[in-house]
Amino acid sequence: MNPSFLKQGNYVSLIASIIILLGLIYLEIEGISYALSLTFVFIMWIVWFLALPSFAYYHLARLEKPKIMDYFAILAIMITLVGLIIVTFLREFLGIEIIVAGYTFEPIAGISIYLTANKINKIFSSLFFWGAVIFTAGLPLYLVNFGYMSIIGDVIKTLGIIGLLSLSRKLKA
Repeated sequence: MNPSFLKQGNYVSLIASIIILLGLIYLEIEGISYALSLTFVFIMWIVWFLALPSFAYYHLARLEKPKIMDYFAILAIMITLVGLIIVTFLREFLGIEIIVAGYTFEPIAGISIYLTANKINKIFSSLFFWGAVIFTAGLPLYLVNFGYMSIIGDVIKTLGIIGLLSLSRKLKA
């Protein structure tokens, strides 16, 4: 494991998590139709672009079971790109559904991060991982006006990342 790249990946993930949280809150307040708004689509593009350096840093971190990260993160990035293109140019809700489908691979890719970060701190790595699982599982609940589950999951994930970053000063490359 390369702690320096793990730390950098965590910083990018933290930024993405905060941006995602803002988008989720707006989506909960404004309703599901907000997902097709120019503002929300712009937020999703920012998060998508942040996935690229995040993936690169985690790949370079030499995580446990790296093929899980490599395959499933790339799959998630490609699927969400297709959804973003559809929602951006066609303004079709199908694009949002495809993005959600792509996000289902995020927690699977995160298994590599979890296994690696678990050696640093079991509590914070669990918060990071299970927060991502709750966030992802809650996304479809926006369809029934109950996006709080995703919001809570994202907050839990963010707390896990902050906790891991607070310990990263103790790790040496």
